[in-house]
Amino acid sequence: MMADFEEFETMIGRVSSAWSPAELADDLLRWATGVLDIWIRPWREAFDFLRKLPADDRQRLTKALADRYHSAAGDSPDRLNALTLLSVASHGLPDDGLSSERLSRLDALSGQYSFVYGMRFVSFAEAELAAGRQLPPAVAAAFRRTALDSFGDTDVRAVAKQLTEPVLNVGEEWAERALVELPGLAASWRPLLTHATTATAAQPSARWEKAGRRLLDETGADAVRVTVLPWLTLVGRPRTLLLEIDGSGPDYNYAYDPFNANALRGIAWLLSFLPPHPDISTALGALVETSLRNVPTLGPRNPKVANAGVLALSRIDHHTAVDELTRLAAHVTHRGILKLINTALETRTKAVTRGRV
Repeated sequence: MMADFEEFETMIGRVSSAWSPAELADDLLRWATGVLDIWIRPWREAFDFLRKLPADDRQRLTKALADRYHSAAGDSPDRLNALTLLSVASHGLPDDGLSSERLSRLDALSGQYSFVYGMRFVSFAEAELAAGRQLPPAVAAAFRRTALDSFGDTDVRAVAKQLTEPVLNVGEEWAERALVELPGLAASWRPLLTHATTATAAQPSARWEKAGRRLLDETGADAVRVTVLPWLTLVGRPRTLLLEIDGSGPDYNYAYDPFNANALRGIAWLLSFLPPHPDISTALGALVETSLRNVPTLGPRNPKVANAGVLALSRIDHHTAVDELTRLAAHVTHRGILKLINTALETRTKAVTRGRV
């Protein structure tokens, strides 16, 4: 069994006008056994090498690999490896007719919070995207969550960047309500929600705020307020799509989806750019409370979203926002968030005092 990239490179180097696609397909499958599920380096480099072969050579190879796929037993490693290698080699070529098989394999991710050893899944996803097809929503959600992991693979991140649909991850009631309503809303809503998902910092940059205000102007302040606030009332409800938990780690069914959590941060910031309204202050206060609620195996559900809610309230120049911050200060116990609340109240008090002098 060949087990390193140098041997793989030698094998591929035999490709010429006289090469046998069938023999090369057999060599590739022998090489892949025991490698594709374990060794990331040979896998990554082999895939890069295959993609660089001339289109005519890849066309002949994909036909041979397709033959091996169909002739292999259903539970044979050769069947899965043939589909994996075929997905890589077929980029830019006519449809190989195996989309349903790839989607069936990708469906294993639908119930996963995130995944490791993702190169095989990456190959399936890249083949679908290259053919102009989006991934199933639950699969896309798993890719996005994995990409946001601090240990996420660069190839998984590259796939996640290509995922434009759905705008939010499925699995949470508030997000699914937004997705259901989105087709009936003005065209500016899609870029507005997309912009919200890019809220990955502790506070909005000047550039982020400028783009957000432009999108809010296009959408309309009243329309945003009356549409978004009902979504926020659904935040924190039980997941609509349960994730598989192995029992040895956190139960992410109680957590916010991290991709949607960024969207919630962005929505909170955007609400602070709107004209002040009592309902906005109330909704932001409730979002802070829900985000700080202790849940099993995790503690506070999402302090980052709570942080965004406090920041938004601190930016709203209206007594209802001050009232909401005062109410939160009386019962919030999370030290970091309580410090932010008290700082915001102190800043507001100083501003009022200066205004009276």
